[in-house]
Amino acid sequence: MKHAMVIGGGIAGLTAAYNLKKAGVEVTLIERDSSVGGAIKTVLKHESYLLELGPNTFLSSSDKIFNLSQELSISRKLIANENASKKRYVFRKDSLEEVPVGPKAFLRSPILSFSGKVRTLMEPFVRSRSDGCESMAAFVKRRAGKELLETLVDPFVSGVYAGDPYQLEMKSVFPRLVEIERECGSIFKGMKKLKGQMGESNLLSYYWGMQTLPARIADLLGNAVRVHTNVEGVERLPDGRWTAYLDHSEALEADAVVIATHADEAARLLVNSSRDIFEPLMAIRYVSLAVVHTAHKRGDIPAAMDGFGFLIPRREKVRMLGTIWSSTLFPNRAPQGETLMTNFIGGATDPFAIDLDDHEIFTHISLGLEQTMGIRCEPRFCHITRINQAIPQYTVGHQERVEKISNCLKRMPGVFLTGSYFTGISVTDTIAHAERVANSVVARLNRTA
Repeated sequence: MKHAMVIGGGIAGLTAAYNLKKAGVEVTLIERDSSVGGAIKTVLKHESYLLELGPNTFLSSSDKIFNLSQELSISRKLIANENASKKRYVFRKDSLEEVPVGPKAFLRSPILSFSGKVRTLMEPFVRSRSDGCESMAAFVKRRAGKELLETLVDPFVSGVYAGDPYQLEMKSVFPRLVEIERECGSIFKGMKKLKGQMGESNLLSYYWGMQTLPARIADLLGNAVRVHTNVEGVERLPDGRWTAYLDHSEALEADAVVIATHADEAARLLVNSSRDIFEPLMAIRYVSLAVVHTAHKRGDIPAAMDGFGFLIPRREKVRMLGTIWSSTLFPNRAPQGETLMTNFIGGATDPFAIDLDDHEIFTHISLGLEQTMGIRCEPRFCHITRINQAIPQYTVGHQERVEKISNCLKRMPGVFLTGSYFTGISVTDTIAHAERVANSVVARLNRTA
């Protein structure tokens, strides 16, 4: 039986290992931390507050996760939000404004000024000349104007990527919109086509949180998982196999190696095997975040909390990125009569926030909640989590870097890379990429059998 080694126990590594084992490959998954799951972490505090420290939800249109949940016999643990999740807000001029959906709602909404609406509606008449290598900010300003960028796109990018639209590459973050511009000459003209492809979608999670998914995969992998184990490096053996040098001078050999770590960690592991791959991997940046969970009595909150949550444009001068109304989305997130919120601070536009002490972070979150939601009382519960290198950034030149990495891997038969730094940061995208990599590993092992 062929043996594959997977380094990294996040959802990418777990998915790759699971698919390899399912294909009949002997697998060893190595994780340096005490548990697997990576960014997906759910914590139960005081037996009352269910906290998501990483991804909070996924879309019902995400067939990869839904089908995987059925295959893993955890689909019965899925819970959906069909209503509140459709409402999203942006903080603008001292109030929360609902993000309009559809042309009529857009025209009625106060979220943009009259001139901002006129400039946005001129989008179909803007000449198409993008190659997608421009930044998101440049793309949006060119097609729809500065106000739309600052009011809606900037907070969206901060909320999803914790990123800066002036740095992120448009064709890496939204490749379909770049294609729509090329095909239709206008985003507005292509929206009907785009909407038909996307369809209706609700938010899903698991009753006991997102960690249900990696925990189940780890349970099925059983003794194939090794935690508390650090890999010092990997090298190719004369016979074409690969060896990983572990803690305590141990070496583990395998026919194939899947590295499912952050990009910089992959660069460190491969530096002795390929100098060429080191630079493009190290060029992929990550941003850090502080995730702050707060709970209040429902009667102490003036805002309606009838949606997913809200985001904050940078020009509003509030030092937080936004808030998810967690207990509105799903049950059992907070005790009866209380509300649980997941607040975020940091990211690409505020890189030093994570270095603040707990009191400073809490002060900024409290001030932000007072400005945006009118909350003036102390929370009944507060929990602060700092996440270093939380989200990879697809900055301008990202696709060129990924292409260089792929070309280097062609000269390293038996080594495969996977992770959220390739083609999408969502859990769904990460799972899809890991599945493709696992299939490539199986194909190679079959060819060399």
